[in-house]
Amino acid sequence: MNDPQDPNSQPAVPSNGSVVQPENQTGASPVSNPNQLGGTVVPPAQATPVVPVTPPATQPVAPPPVAVPETPPAAPPAIPPTATAPVQPTPPPAISPLESLNLTTNPTETEEAPSSGSQVTAFLGAAAAGFFNWVVVPAGIVLVLHFFVFQAFHVVGYSMIPTLDQADYLIIDKLDASLARVAKLVGKSGNYYPKRGEIIVFHYPKDPSLVFVKRTIALPGDHIIVKDGKVTLINKDHPQGINPDATHLVADPVTLGDVDEIVPNGNIFVMGDNRTPNGSFDSRDWGDLPTNMIIGKAVLRLLPLNRFHPFGTGS
Repeated sequence: MNDPQDPNSQPAVPSNGSVVQPENQTGASPVSNPNQLGGTVVPPAQATPVVPVTPPATQPVAPPPVAVPETPPAAPPAIPPTATAPVQPTPPPAISPLESLNLTTNPTETEEAPSSGSQVTAFLGAAAAGFFNWVVVPAGIVLVLHFFVFQAFHVVGYSMIPTLDQADYLIIDKLDASLARVAKLVGKSGNYYPKRGEIIVFHYPKDPSLVFVKRTIALPGDHIIVKDGKVTLINKDHPQGINPDATHLVADPVTLGDVDEIVPNGNIFVMGDNRTPNGSFDSRDWGDLPTNMIIGKAVLRLLPLNRFHPFGTGS
């Protein structure tokens, strides 16, 4: 065994007596080191000159990426099957007092709070609008309907029995009569004429404060005759004459009176259905009815309910 501290000691030589040198970078044959003992010494004259070879320039090679093992995400804590994870509500974003009031920090751009006077004005305006929408408009609609379209009347008296009785509640259609009056106001000629047999409501010509209900018997141009307890109507459609009471019931087949006339233009002849003596005060007593006194025609008996009945021609 050689002592590494002894300078005169010889290196250990393998049993075959050969010294093995590593290859140089150029791949040349190994050169024996003359200083190594136990190896074959080559004389300088016989040695092959070694020309250093400059290695080709190579691009620096980036070191290969180092694979970093992924750390598996931590498993959520186990929740018992019966337990429910609490859901925390997301808090609303914080809003500063200035943002909540839509104000800026610039005093020149800051909105002024409404004064008490403007609040009172706004309240009064809203109250006036509500009053107009909920009181004035509905009241105006009711008034228009009442004066120009429909109106209700209670029957007082027995001049129209058996068709109408005391305290019957009637609905009157006023539209046609109203349109005729409006036409006259704008300078157009025209009169409202109900059909023969229709029940109408009108102002009494001798005292317009009184309102009567009667049946239309004859129109302008008709020849009406009341004689010997009978009523006869003669016109171009019935030159031989007809009984106008044939379309409705009367309280007595005998009609008292003495009438023989042709109804003039702008007028009609009316009578009540109660033909008993003094049963009806009508055109037999006070003459023809001017059409401008007509309020409207009866279209419905609303009350009493057991006598509810719509009216038409001859009803």
